Amino acid sequence: MFLIINLYYYFFLIKNNQCKIISTPPIHWLKHSNIPDLNRREYFYFYLKQENNQRLNQHLHRASYPNHYLYHRTTWLTLDQITEIVRPNFISIQRLYDYLWNHQVNINECRHSLDGGILVCPIVLSKANQILSANYQDYRHVIKNINITRTLSFRLPTYLANHIVTITPTTVFPDLSLFINSKLSKYIRKKRQENVCSCEYYTRPCYLRNQYNIYEYRAHSSTNVTLSIIGLANQYINNDDTNLFLRLIDENNEKIKPQVNILGYNDPLKPGREASLDIQYALAIARGVRILFWSISDMNDPFSDFLFQLANMKYPPDIISISYGFSETINDYSLFQKAINQELQKAAARGITIIAATGDNGVGKVDECHSYYVNFPASSPWVTAIGGTMECFERGASFSSGGFSAYDSQPIYQQNAVSHYLKTYQRILPRLDLDSKGRAVPDISLHATRYLNVVNGIIKSTTGTSAAAPTFASMIALLDDYQLRHNRKRLGFLNPLLYQYASDLFYDITLGYNSDCNTTGFRASLGWDPVTGLGTPSFTRFQRVLDKMHA
Repeated sequence: MFLIINLYYYFFLIKNNQCKIISTPPIHWLKHSNIPDLNRREYFYFYLKQENNQRLNQHLHRASYPNHYLYHRTTWLTLDQITEIVRPNFISIQRLYDYLWNHQVNINECRHSLDGGILVCPIVLSKANQILSANYQDYRHVIKNINITRTLSFRLPTYLANHIVTITPTTVFPDLSLFINSKLSKYIRKKRQENVCSCEYYTRPCYLRNQYNIYEYRAHSSTNVTLSIIGLANQYINNDDTNLFLRLIDENNEKIKPQVNILGYNDPLKPGREASLDIQYALAIARGVRILFWSISDMNDPFSDFLFQLANMKYPPDIISISYGFSETINDYSLFQKAINQELQKAAARGITIIAATGDNGVGKVDECHSYYVNFPASSPWVTAIGGTMECFERGASFSSGGFSAYDSQPIYQQNAVSHYLKTYQRILPRLDLDSKGRAVPDISLHATRYLNVVNGIIKSTTGTSAAAPTFASMIALLDDYQLRHNRKRLGFLNPLLYQYASDLFYDITLGYNSDCNTTGFRASLGWDPVTGLGTPSFTRFQRVLDKMHA
């Protein structure tokens, strides 16, 4: 159940010492007939350019590449250490402050992230129009009834633009769509007494724990591992739903009490199927792990809100699972993506494992097939991208998104695996404007069909890569517990480890393809492929590799 946020960031050009954005609203977005209240305040996020990126990369290499001779001795950075490395220089901060002050913005109401990378200011729309030479209007999505405030153009003086990566919200339109199949499960009551660990009719936690060799492993409270489930787009949870789900999957008569900590606003009267699914499977698989539901209810700019909060946490979650994203389309929103990557890289350097579903649109939606595309943030090099498999014996799921990023370059840790795929299967590669130089996704895959879950008291069966993402995040939470019990550091940024030990960690999936764009897309193959990545994981294999690394 992948909530896809198609973000359109439009063509920009430099002219007369100013940066100008020229655009028209995306399809389905209409301007409200009423003029917006120009005295209404909105939060604006200024992403500043940061210092010493090369130094940060060097530390990440030492801390996350197992073949580096300093790997075992390099710890993850604290927030204070991150701040010391990347804090924007004084000139950048001062010029932004001067610019806002000269436009009579109350600086005392602005807040900096602790490392200085993001400045957020509440600004009335009339003032924002002056500051950015913009024309903010209210827009409504005619199908999904979503209301946002955006401008179709803005500009900054060059002297300031050289110090800022991007500003949001400006010309980014979030087109929220639901790419999943969620329906009532007709098998629950009549089949409940049969083999509850089978995936014949639907997927339950017992099947997943056995399939991926987790079995009855449980985290110890002393390790205090925290797994956070992100809830965007007004997705909430309900304790009664969680209790009912846990009773349904209680195959060993073992009572699992839902102990979910909530950060942010939660409306239990409006449970969402995405948030409900993610929380229920995190509780059922990551037993003993501290589960945090992190609700981001800002619909106008949810990713910036999430990243700003993360940048201000001195003690962030160990693992974060994200079942949301936006499609990389032919429109140029590279600066927006660059700004998010800047924050995700810092999170990786702090040892935060970020898991993201790749999406459920195969290689692209039929009506957007100018070329194959992937979804962000799964396409970020600092995120572990999770694709989907289907059927009990697992083959690549036709809906599982995969391919190559148009904006993020291919990271070193995956170049050998991807190069092998491209050379070996060159003759069967699709030809639809294929550019294979970008970040390749997925990294790995897990079962992603017919997950049993409960929403608003109704038992449903749900399909999508966003079911696979919290499942793998739960496995990593248990592996972090395993590491800490053995006095080792948390796994943190996973990807270099996954690719270096791929043959030891994963079961290779060689059947299946991800379709759409009126094609069969890519095909699963030996080794890494754009359908299932490196394959499906094994908890016990991870344990053996980690023990061997520390022998």
